[in-house]
Amino acid sequence: MDKKLQAIIAIISDFVDIDPAEVTVDSKLRSDLGLNSFDFVNIAVEVEREYNIKIPDTDISQLKTVGDLLALVDTMQTA
Repeated sequence: MDKKLQAIIAIISDFVDIDPAEVTVDSKLRSDLGLNSFDFVNIAVEVEREYNIKIPDTDISQLKTVGDLLALVDTMQTA
C-alpha cells in the first residue's frame, strides 16, 4: 500500500471509530466510513498539516472516496 494512502487512512481512523485495515482507496467517506461535515473539516486540517498544503473548502465538499482525497493531495502537492 502506498505510504501516502496509509497516512491518509491513519488520519481518517483517528477521527472515526474504524479499523484502518477496513479502509480502502474505494471506501466512501460518508456512507462507508460515516464521516460528517465536522469530520471532513478536521481531517482536511490534519491532511493540510501533514502535507503542507491548503485544501479549498469547495474541494473538500466534492470528496466522495478515500481515493478522491488521495488524488487531491497529489494534485495540491504538484501545483
